[in-house]
Amino acid sequence: MKKICYATIAAAGLLVCASAANAALVFVETDTAKRTEAFNVSGFATLPTGSTVSIGHLDFAGPGSQMVTYTYLGQESGFNDKFYDLLGGHQLRESDPVGTSVSTLVSTIGALSFKFEGDVGKFAVNGGDWDKGTSIGLIGTNMLVGSVVYDYVLGYNDSAGSKKLGDWDDFVIGVSAVPEPETYAMLIIGVGLIGFSLRKQPVR
Repeated sequence: MKKICYATIAAAGLLVCASAANAALVFVETDTAKRTEAFNVSGFATLPTGSTVSIGHLDFAGPGSQMVTYTYLGQESGFNDKFYDLLGGHQLRESDPVGTSVSTLVSTIGALSFKFEGDVGKFAVNGGDWDKGTSIGLIGTNMLVGSVVYDYVLGYNDSAGSKKLGDWDDFVIGVSAVPEPETYAMLIIGVGLIGFSLRKQPVR
């Protein structure tokens, strides 16, 4: 006799939802570099001089609309660096407490709309132009920082004179995406339809 485990179906549904959240963000590597200084931010393991860093931009890949949250995780810099959530109109500053977050609803596929500023008027735009000496690097994926797991952790390089020189710890953020309720509902309905279809099959 063939038995259907509906608990397994439900668990699969939760995995689908979780996968949708994780798949929403994709880091696109455009170059690589080696640190000329150690990455040294409180709460993180030190990444030594000579370690490799991926340089690039963080994209939204869907599905649907998702709430993207940016969290300030620390810095080690000589400038008063800033982070701008351009879509939501929010800012994060070095003077903010570590753990401060801003969120915005994203529905457009492509590079997330944010930028970093180091030396006044010098920017690294995600998926856009980088002023000389600035760049955006990948610190980790699905990374546990304190008690929170972030889909991506990014580090800004603010003034090394070249995008390939530095430590990528001048302003560090965690980025995560969660589907809005309507997207979750669609995923759950889809899983429910699968379960209903299986229940209608004859038991052998």
